[in-house]
Amino acid sequence: MSPRLSRTLLRRAGFTMLESLVVLALVAMMAGMASQLLRPPSGRLKLETAARTLCATLRATRSRAIATNSEAAVVFDLYTKTYTSPVGKPGALPADAVVQLDVASTQQVSARAGAITFFPDGASTGADITVQLLDARAAIGVNWLTGETKCSFG
Repeated sequence: MSPRLSRTLLRRAGFTMLESLVVLALVAMMAGMASQLLRPPSGRLKLETAARTLCATLRATRSRAIATNSEAAVVFDLYTKTYTSPVGKPGALPADAVVQLDVASTQQVSARAGAITFFPDGASTGADITVQLLDARAAIGVNWLTGETKCSFG
């Protein structure tokens, strides 16, 4: 083998510094994404997601009552921590959450169930809902006069 041929082969062997850095960056990015997928979501995130979904359901139910010119109700089951509405599919609150539902006495179906009814003029029977986990708390209020829903997190 001639010295000229061996020098050419030696220069072409291996990876350049730039190629190595690109591969390292890709591996680091994939490792960062994988760690996020393997970690379970925090309790606070689960609570906020469930509370925001409930608020959206309450607002959509009010809108439906106004649009169809008829009453529409969201019914809560505190035993299973679920709720149903004529709008969309049934929803669920975190299973490990403590849920308190304060509704009008006429809307208290049982000790474990209650409802919030929205009327065609936008008003409602009103309610206060508190959902609490160890590290997070959500308060949802439905104004009886306007039917407006407010969600707050703490």
